[in-house]
Amino acid sequence: MEITRGYAAMNILMIDELPIYIHGMKTELKRVMPECTVFATNSFEDAQTILASMPVNIILLDGEMKCSDFINSLTSNWPTLPIVVMLRKATDRIFNFYIRQNVKGIFTKELPVEKISQILSMVSSGVVCFPEQAVVHREQPVSALPIHSLSRRQQEVLKLLANGGTNKQISRQLNISAGTVKVHLESIFHRLQVNNRTQAAMLYFKYIAN
Repeated sequence: MEITRGYAAMNILMIDELPIYIHGMKTELKRVMPECTVFATNSFEDAQTILASMPVNIILLDGEMKCSDFINSLTSNWPTLPIVVMLRKATDRIFNFYIRQNVKGIFTKELPVEKISQILSMVSSGVVCFPEQAVVHREQPVSALPIHSLSRRQQEVLKLLANGGTNKQISRQLNISAGTVKVHLESIFHRLQVNNRTQAAMLYFKYIAN
């Protein structure tokens, strides 16, 4: 385990099974985000130790690792700590797994570090972020997906939600009441068969935004 310290506006905990990737990513993040501190390890046990002893703002997790138990532990002990997943390749199976885990962002590892830094900053500010490079192969025609059965207004609500809008912000932008926004969201969640805002946002970025 190694720790890089700096004058951090954001403390990032990176967990990856490949030490060479850890080294390269830490170096590049330090170059483009000099205000941040990066803690890095290839061990979930070490990650738990860091979390217990250091203030961490965001988790950067290797999505190829067997991380279900670790994510469950994070959800139980640090429920507000956002998780961003790094993937070598975004497949439907992996993408859908992380939808259920309520991660806040996904990117593939070939993404330029400048874009990765943007994703980390956006997620840290509360925006769910799934850029074009994370969109996966669709196993069914787009027109057959439930998300395309939403009304135009519901898609407008979903777009604002996916970009981090609160119910109050959505109501102001669309000039509708907060109660109407709530009704729209309940209908959207039901049609998309999702349980929360994060899952709905992931489907928006997967099937509509790009």
